[in-house]
Amino acid sequence: MVVAQFEKNSKEEVRISIDDFHGRKLINLRVYYRSDGGQWLPGKQGLALSVDLYRDLADAVLKVGEELQSRGLIQ
Repeated sequence: MVVAQFEKNSKEEVRISIDDFHGRKLINLRVYYRSDGGQWLPGKQGLALSVDLYRDLADAVLKVGEELQSRGLIQ
């Protein structure tokens, strides 16, 4: 089930989903690309983490945001 997605560039997008894999729930961050036929397909680039690591992932993303702000790269 796709929870969020955003455009990476004109030919790719990032999708974040919650998936089942061998009976385990995973948070899946995957880059999708548009095929020549216009269909979105999953690429090799991605990251799958156990849902148990959600808090660690969320904390890491917040730290990246703080660092980007302190360097003046985002507001």
